[in-house]
Amino acid sequence: MKSLKSILILAAAFSITLFAVEQTNAQDARNEAIQLYNQAQELAGSGDFTNSIQLYREALEISQANDLNDITELIVERIPRVASSRASNAYRGYQSERTVESVNNALSAFQEAKDIAEEFGNAEVRQQAEGALPQLYYIRSVLHFRAENYEDALADLDTAIDMNANYALAYYQKALVTKNQRPSEVDTWLGLYDEAIEVARRVNDNRALENALNSAREELIFRAVNLAEDRQFDRALSLLQRVEQYDPQSANAEYRMAEIYNKRGQWNQAMQHATRALEYESGGVNDKAKIYFELGTAYKGQGQVDNACDAFENARYGDFTEPANHELQFELKCEGHTPTGR
Repeated sequence: MKSLKSILILAAAFSITLFAVEQTNAQDARNEAIQLYNQAQELAGSGDFTNSIQLYREALEISQANDLNDITELIVERIPRVASSRASNAYRGYQSERTVESVNNALSAFQEAKDIAEEFGNAEVRQQAEGALPQLYYIRSVLHFRAENYEDALADLDTAIDMNANYALAYYQKALVTKNQRPSEVDTWLGLYDEAIEVARRVNDNRALENALNSAREELIFRAVNLAEDRQFDRALSLLQRVEQYDPQSANAEYRMAEIYNKRGQWNQAMQHATRALEYESGGVNDKAKIYFELGTAYKGQGQVDNACDAFENARYGDFTEPANHELQFELKCEGHTPTGR
């Protein structure tokens, strides 16, 4: 009996000792986890985000292994936020340097922030990263475009659009890159402008909408003018007629059509387009002078001398002063004309 009692006493003593050892080990683990956590906090505060995250992870490993739930919760909350701070800092670096390398750093940092946010279930940081990534691919595409690296620019734009199908500005930029890469493929890049316009209207992105409409209009007019100079009038008119899709009241397109029809001796069509150009033109007398000159030319071709004299009189401004005076004085011999510039 005495022997049994001794055994029980020894067992109890051993249990107490083991419990004390476990308590000591647990306290040591807590102390180590707290120390690592505090060091990580200091590094994050000084801007050393990468090493800070590494120390947080070391502290997390210890706290999870020892069921230190309170410390675990703190670390799980902190790591995504530090990753977000690292990404924001990388973006500020891009804003300062504006280089491909700096935007690459920002892209990498935001991708890592997204991955960490998903790992630790932080929806806020994940959404922030998902919003930033397509914008950064767009930014890098612009840098590639400026360096005439068109393939790289298009690849980045496709990635941005895959990430955000409503990114109207990326669609517009894709049209711009394609137009510069394949300028002769008018239908191809016009189709991309059309896509940008459709998306911009759907999401109410007025900036992208205006950019796409204006760019499509100006490109069509520019190409039409070059074709007209080469006397490819049918092709030029075909492009100018498409301008209405992007600007139903383009004074410049109407003026250019009047110019072409006058060169072809189609006076009635020239008069109609010149009249519309005057209706749409919102500028002053200098802006309207060239239109009045084409109107005067059309009237002259039709034999409407009085109307032609009136039109050429209104054309006597700026660069058209001398040509209009010549028509008034020597061609039409308009009554009451005095060759004085305005």
